[in-house]
Amino acid sequence: MLGLKFNVEGLYFNTFRKPISTSLILTYSIPPYTTIRGLISNALGFMRDDYSLQEKIKIGIKLISFPEKNVELTKILKLKGDIKKFVRKFSSSPLFKEFLINPSYFIYLVGTNDIIINIYNALNNPFRPLYLGSSDELVDVLVENPCDVLKTKSKSLKGVLGAEHLNLIENHNLECFIEKIPYKFIKISRNKFSLEYKDLLITKLDEVQLKNEIECYKFNNNEFIWMI
Repeated sequence: MLGLKFNVEGLYFNTFRKPISTSLILTYSIPPYTTIRGLISNALGFMRDDYSLQEKIKIGIKLISFPEKNVELTKILKLKGDIKKFVRKFSSSPLFKEFLINPSYFIYLVGTNDIIINIYNALNNPFRPLYLGSSDELVDVLVENPCDVLKTKSKSLKGVLGAEHLNLIENHNLECFIEKIPYKFIKISRNKFSLEYKDLLITKLDEVQLKNEIECYKFNNNEFIWMI
């Protein structure tokens, strides 16, 4: 089993829009799993709505530094139509939009040798320009060499955890929060999909100490990462 670690950094501002927000555009603190797979699919040259990566890789996420949030005033064009054709009906009223300033993350992947090697080559030589969030939010990607990974258990982990692990944290004064993050698309019919979410525990610490061991993956430099 191979693993891959890469750094993705927003060049200026990035917004990972919460779909439930309307009059106020809110952003997640980390890129959703759907967004990360979209970036990788873009690098591989996959077609739109190709969700085949969902069953082929596991993903772990670690904040390099906690991004500062800010707000701007923006105007969104509203479109009306079906999936084949959209027409402009009217422009929206000005909206407040949250954005992250120069966010930076480590992304960890685990999969078969073939898929990890293909992703490694694609991220180094992407089929299309890479972005994270909106299509004009370009990112810089720095990829490490693929490495062997070991599925194991540990009390000391880096990166985000499942919300179910909150009660296992040693330091109850730890500054953390739970955020419901889009995880994957579920096909309902030919052109309709629903969205599955995961409740994640996001902390500002580089490493979290737990009372009990949980399943994780061991990367180079003894990095223990929780992945889904």
